[in-house]
Amino acid sequence: MTTRLNHVAFSVDASLMDEVGRQTLINFYSQVFGWREGDNTGETGNPLIMYTGGFGEFIYLLPADPFLTAPRLDHFGVQVNELEELHTIVQRAQYFAQSDARVEIIDVHSRTTHGPQHDYTLTSAYIGFVIPLMIEIQHLARVPRD
Repeated sequence: MTTRLNHVAFSVDASLMDEVGRQTLINFYSQVFGWREGDNTGETGNPLIMYTGGFGEFIYLLPADPFLTAPRLDHFGVQVNELEELHTIVQRAQYFAQSDARVEIIDVHSRTTHGPQHDYTLTSAYIGFVIPLMIEIQHLARVPRD
């Protein structure tokens, strides 16, 4: 059996989900990550659904009271295919942060794990904005050892 992650769902402060708050979330996550608003027709509670990539992959934000609160580094991760994509996302977040102090960025860092036949380099950064979980962007590279 093989499973894959298809969505992340959690409750958010209902005061963030009025018309202006929803549009702010949509603007940030579409401009920074390229996500787009999904159709919530038939859903209870007027959630904000943001499609994140492939078929069936999305973030589901449900206005609620009480709502999720989390320590600063609690997060979920997304992976990019090219290192340049990671840097582009961080640059977009930095640009957005110039006009909105709620943007939080833990800058790009890398670490390498040495294996018997390959080295593996993980490059990542964290971005937070309004929702209770940060997002870690990861790029993984496998390099043959000499």
